[in-house]
Amino acid sequence: MRYKIELAYNGSNYAGWQIQPNAPTVQDALDRALSTIANTPIETMGCGRTDAGVHAKYFVAHFDGSENLPADLGHRLNKMLPADIKIFAVAPCADDFHARFDATLREYEYHIQDGKDPFAPKTFWWYAHSLNIETMNHCAALLVGQHDFSAFCKGEAPNNNPLCTVFKAEWTTMGNGYCFTIQANRFLRNMVRAIVGTLVDVGLDKISEGEFQQIFANGNRSDAGNSVPAEGLFLTKVEYP
Repeated sequence: MRYKIELAYNGSNYAGWQIQPNAPTVQDALDRALSTIANTPIETMGCGRTDAGVHAKYFVAHFDGSENLPADLGHRLNKMLPADIKIFAVAPCADDFHARFDATLREYEYHIQDGKDPFAPKTFWWYAHSLNIETMNHCAALLVGQHDFSAFCKGEAPNNNPLCTVFKAEWTTMGNGYCFTIQANRFLRNMVRAIVGTLVDVGLDKISEGEFQQIFANGNRSDAGNSVPAEGLFLTKVEYP
């Protein structure tokens, strides 16, 4: 029987979602807890792979298990898992549901603060500079639609396919800084952090709107800006048909 599991996590203490040798990951913690409760090995499949230090306000996974799993499975998981992982819901789903391949939209947010917050470490990038949000949004608008995102991809694109369809890319100001929101059907490795780093260069007037457009069109990662730190990045939404 297949189950859908919805969760959130603070990625500060993890080497990302996916299981890795000799490193703590969210998937490993979840699989261990599920396997203990079910008294049999269980492996989850996540909706994507978050890098080390990246957070998820909303994440979806699926797993196959017995029909006799406890009705209060979510409650039991929350008691077993570390405080930085929270289960929202666990419920049976269609046998062919796939958390990764069935997703039609994913949304990320990147948070920048211009002041320190000692009570929320590693949940934003502290960057004490003013940014030109208007110019950054002009460039962000160029990302909307289906494009080749090789300029913002670390390494080779999965399946040699650099095309992504972006539905939204927008900067907003907050009382203590800035937030970048981007929605797409898929994301390449390190794509959001590379986009943010390049748009920050735009906001600092290091590169012009025309230069950003040329970087995007040329598709060379070495021409784009640096990847920003992982701690400011959150997966915030995953949608299915």
